[in-house]
Amino acid sequence: MNIETHWHPTTKLNAIGDAVDFTCTDPLPSGVTRDQIEEYCYTVKQLYGAYIETITEKTILSQREAQTWVLRNLVHQGADRLTFDAIGLYIWAIGRETSGDPLSRTIIAEYHDYAVAKIDDATATMMHAGAPPYPDDVLDDPVALWVDATARRRLANRRLTDESYSDVLERLLDDTANTISFRKLVETYRNKSHSQSPLTVAVQTVRPAWDRELPLSVHIGSDNNGHKPQSDTPSPNGSSISGSESESESDSVPEVILNADMLSFSDRVLPFSVETRPATTGTDSMLVVYAEGGDDAEGTNHESVSITDGITRVTRAIDAADETLRTVSDRAEESGVCALGVRNEPVGNGMHLVVIAPSSLTVHAGDEPDGFIPPERLSVADRTLSIERVTDITPTIYHEEYYSNTTIIWAADKKSMAESCVKSDLDGPSSIPETDSAQRELFPTSVLQTGWLGWTTQFRELSMTTTRNSIWEVY
Repeated sequence: MNIETHWHPTTKLNAIGDAVDFTCTDPLPSGVTRDQIEEYCYTVKQLYGAYIETITEKTILSQREAQTWVLRNLVHQGADRLTFDAIGLYIWAIGRETSGDPLSRTIIAEYHDYAVAKIDDATATMMHAGAPPYPDDVLDDPVALWVDATARRRLANRRLTDESYSDVLERLLDDTANTISFRKLVETYRNKSHSQSPLTVAVQTVRPAWDRELPLSVHIGSDNNGHKPQSDTPSPNGSSISGSESESESDSVPEVILNADMLSFSDRVLPFSVETRPATTGTDSMLVVYAEGGDDAEGTNHESVSITDGITRVTRAIDAADETLRTVSDRAEESGVCALGVRNEPVGNGMHLVVIAPSSLTVHAGDEPDGFIPPERLSVADRTLSIERVTDITPTIYHEEYYSNTTIIWAADKKSMAESCVKSDLDGPSSIPETDSAQRELFPTSVLQTGWLGWTTQFRELSMTTTRNSIWEVY
């Protein structure tokens, strides 16, 4: 086995762990000695040993559970995330049990599941230790935050009647931001573009994390004097302004929009940015949320979209952007999707999602009332996978071109499948497993390794907080 000297110790352990063969008398790969593994493991211990000791001493996790949880969920800068096989090597070497074999990934996965279960139980205990209403009764996704006792008292003093701590935070944050409604933004641009000029507002859904900071593209026609928007120029607050160099910012972007920090629509308030473009600019890769006319001489090439319909579109798309494996499979079944698959090799820093559906079903970004909207991110067990690419295909094309290098992670129950799906004989689980380890087994290892763990930030806060601080449950 070839191990490059410039590799990080975590990279070396992952490579060795991947080559371990428990069917052999000596499971270690050829050319790798036990002393080498021990050397790599002790280097890794310098990075994570203090965290492991803190969790072992301060929590109910055993040493094995703490080792597994920390090494799997924390990634030091410059290091690789350790695989379960690599963690088995670490415990084997650091525990000075090198007389036997390294711990298998199955054993390590069990330790990790035990650790996650204990942490979940501790969270539930903390969440329900007081009097109702409990956080999970009033919030969709409650979390605990560590704050100083003085901060908690100040927040308590700002609470209004029947207002939760979460409501207090939302209100205080909203008060610090200059907010404009989506309707007012459209009406402001509509007034600016003049009655005879077409206006289109779209969301650039190809941008990373577009659902967390809305990148708007405003396509404006010529004004009464024949002037059109020209090249995009970034404005000081992140918006983009258009027009000739002699135009001021307030001439290019209305002042009320230029000064706004947040955009409100439905029950959401999100940061946003704006780029203005000529009305002839295409919107094929965007989600159109407002459009006037489709047969105008300026070249608009889409149907009209009202403000109300646009709000519905963007709200529906945002709701679908960040989902769990279970919710996306439920939604796929309701939409008539035959199966969901993952290409066996990652794409960039994430996964390539394959949507297998009848040709009559539309897979889109949110601009259709029916069909299926693919998520941007997928929560799988203890991690979140970024969906970098989506391909929708028919069952026939799946068997002809995708079968050999695609893993089906969910398939609709044959009783609810469309006729074309049943005939195509798609094999895959029709229900999502309950346990984290079983959910992880649905995905190729190389794809799982691209995910980021949801516990990392919270763990750093918990481990570094002293006892004089108080725990604040957000409810």
